Amino acid sequence: MIAAGALRQRFTVLTPKTGKDAYGQRQTGYDRGPTLWGEVRAIRGDETSYADGAAQRTVWSIKCRWLSGTEAGIDAKSVLEYRDIKIQVDSVLREREEEDAMLIDGVEIQ
Repeated sequence: MIAAGALRQRFTVLTPKTGKDAYGQRQTGYDRGPTLWGEVRAIRGDETSYADGAAQRTVWSIKCRWLSGTEAGIDAKSVLEYRDIKIQVDSVLREREEEDAMLIDGVEIQ
């Protein structure tokens, strides 16, 4: 069991959606899903040169209570919103059966 005090941060599951506006132009956005409690940590950051500037990449790790994929709607297409940061999900892993925990790894997107 995860200690409830370890899950202090809240994050929201976002599902990408696309549509067209009145001019037929493609519009992209997100549908807001459930808001969950978890432990959200930036585990690695690096910077590379890109065109005429620098590109930053931050890798995040999120630990929360285990929910089946259909309950939380978290899969590789999902985006998680933590504060004003959007995190593209890379992988979802059930830690251990007895822990009842889910580990989510992702990369910050702009």
